[in-house]
Parts: sequence; C-alpha cells; structure tokens
Amino acid sequence: MPADFSKLNAAVADLTTQVAATEGTEASAIALINGFAAQIQKAVADALAADDAADQGSIDAANKAIADVTARFAASGAALGAAVASTNPPAPPPAG
Repeated sequence: MPADFSKLNAAVADLTTQVAATEGTEASAIALINGFAAQIQKAVADALAADDAADQGSIDAANKAIADVTARFAASGAALGAAVASTNPPAPPPAG
C-alpha cells in the first residue's frame, strides 16, 4: 500500500498559509511603525521651527501637533497589539 501523504500535504499547506499571513502582518506593522516615526519627526521639526519665532500661540500649536501625533500613535499601537494578539494561537499546555 502506498504511503498517504494527504495529511502531511495539508499540514504543509496550512503552515505555508500561516507564514504568509504572519509575513503580511509583520510588513504592515513595519510600515505603520515607520509612518509613526516620520510623523513624530515632523511634529518635532515643526515644534523646533516654531521656537524661532515662539510666542504662546506657536508653542500651543506645536504642543497640540505633538499631542495629536502621540494620540494617533497610541491608538494605532493599541490596534496593532490587538491584531497581533488575535492572530497568535494560545500556547499548548505543557506535556506531562
């Protein structure tokens, strides 16, 4: 009787699908993190530029820009964390 590789082939296919999904999630996370870094750099640069002609209005505007980017960063980070947590299966119980 020839060997039945159907279960092995199905397991390899499932693993391949999971790896592709994980790679996609990682690529999205990298793009998101890089976007945050650029937004924070811009907010800081804007704040430093405002400092050259600082008055209370420009200081308040710079603080608001930084607070807005920080809030977006926190919200997106929370969403990313939830997404990552939802795609990770629980660890198997210890053998024994």
